[in-house]
Amino acid sequence: MNSQEPIVTDGVIIEFIDGKDVPVNHKEFGERAVVMRSAKDDDGPVLYFTEAEWDAFVAGVKDGEFDDLLEEEPPAQA
Repeated sequence: MNSQEPIVTDGVIIEFIDGKDVPVNHKEFGERAVVMRSAKDDDGPVLYFTEAEWDAFVAGVKDGEFDDLLEEEPPAQA
């Protein structure tokens, strides 16, 4: 099923699989799909991306679209 070894980083597992192996049928995945899930929660949600969606996500990360998510949150009020 997997075309390469999964990537595990910061508690997230990223796998590249054959598009025909995706158990979601609401969109066409083509030859390859990207699967993302938590390494700490085997029963947690699984996210499926087409190659185009994954490429857009990676380009957004490189362009800094998500940098605001890295800002520290204010301390909790007591």
